[in-house]
Amino acid sequence: MALMALVWGVHYIVVKDALSDLAPLTFNAIRFSIGLPVILLAGMQRPAALRVARRDIPRLVLLGLIGPFGYQIFFILGLERTTSTNTALLTATMPTWTALLTIVLGIIVIRRQMLVGVALSLVGVALVVVGQSEGGISLSRADALGSSLALAAAMVTAVYNISIKPLVDRYGGTVIAFWTYCLTTVGLIVASLPDLATLGGDSLTARVVPNLLYSGILSCAFGFLTENFALHRLGPARTATYYNFTPIIAAFAGVAVLGDPLTVGLVVGGALTLWGVTVVRRNTFLRLPASQPQPEVRPAVEGRSS
Repeated sequence: MALMALVWGVHYIVVKDALSDLAPLTFNAIRFSIGLPVILLAGMQRPAALRVARRDIPRLVLLGLIGPFGYQIFFILGLERTTSTNTALLTATMPTWTALLTIVLGIIVIRRQMLVGVALSLVGVALVVVGQSEGGISLSRADALGSSLALAAAMVTAVYNISIKPLVDRYGGTVIAFWTYCLTTVGLIVASLPDLATLGGDSLTARVVPNLLYSGILSCAFGFLTENFALHRLGPARTATYYNFTPIIAAFAGVAVLGDPLTVGLVVGGALTLWGVTVVRRNTFLRLPASQPQPEVRPAVEGRSS
């Protein structure tokens, strides 16, 4: 997981660099297609364990389109329009939006520390967005749209994490992740068909091939397998701690490699965002039935999207 935090952090600048040669939807479709054989090979080891009841297939497809597929669309379009640093910090706020939604739905224990974490995250998000402007609070249209899309990616993932929980409880996280990866790949190919139809050698150059292999094999496929192995061996709470390092690595890489602007608002906002997300993760607990003692509550399950 420490290795994957590094891979996922650097992934932001790898994708950002590739977008100078490939259309964003095309890049997403190709990288997921590259990782698909690895995922299918892993799934073939225990095909019987991947079965999903017919009655649950429509819900799985719908939620897959809302969550992982929706995340990838918003993520790649947002990254195209704003910096990799901005995108990494804003998509990292997913636990905050999950907490807010679960508060509304009444399925978690409301704790003062969690509310403080939510507040810190939201203030941090505002400073990160405003931090793109060195001369005031005005933002370019591209940065404003890119930041909004990055936040939308975090929000749809929060909706997905909450809605998919009954299926995860029934079949396990690995099964759901396998099928949503396959569904996302198909959806991304369909969404990029107009661009794929006109794809030529002048776009798919040798320079962008390493970016596609890094993204498809390391970030998507290897990340999928490593994350599920870690969830099994370490548990969701310990595994989730590694996610906190990804936006930090991405921010440093964006500034050092891509020359992303390093403003006071970005530094302070990024620190508050990550602090708030950490507080939210540590203080989010499922509400148990009244017949069970509340001290036995467990952290709410959450995941990430490659």
